[in-house]
Amino acid sequence: MSTDILTSTFQRLRLRGIAAGIAGDTDADDALHDAFCGLWARHRNVESSVEAVRLSYTAVRNSAIDLRRRAKSHPMVYLDEGGYAAESPEYAERERRITYQAVLELSRRVLSERQFEIFTLHDIEGVGYEEIAVRLSMSQESVRMALSRARKAIRELYRKGIY
Repeated sequence: MSTDILTSTFQRLRLRGIAAGIAGDTDADDALHDAFCGLWARHRNVESSVEAVRLSYTAVRNSAIDLRRRAKSHPMVYLDEGGYAAESPEYAERERRITYQAVLELSRRVLSERQFEIFTLHDIEGVGYEEIAVRLSMSQESVRMALSRARKAIRELYRKGIY
């Protein structure tokens, strides 16, 4: 069979949808590539366009199934720069600590002493509004307002990427 007929048949069939339906959208192109490479090795033995169509569908289906099985039996684990698995509990804890330290450092820099004290008492130590108000000789409403303003200042800087 001519290589042009095999190539045009393979392209004309729109096989990517079949591969994506079986292997997933991210692996569909790999399944197509593997299938075409497998067909290419046998292209001289293909006698007709009908046979090329049949073999193309079968090759794409089998390749997509193989990729899906391989992904399930050998899942990939992506590592961050520190060598932690991106989905592991250790990675999540490390990221939480880094974010926590960044927020604390940011809040020390941008908040007044009073706002920082209220922020740490309430959001970090878990002290209630009433107890903070008594400790700092303030009304509960003043504590809530100061905490709200402190959070807003931190949030705005964090969104701007200043941390």
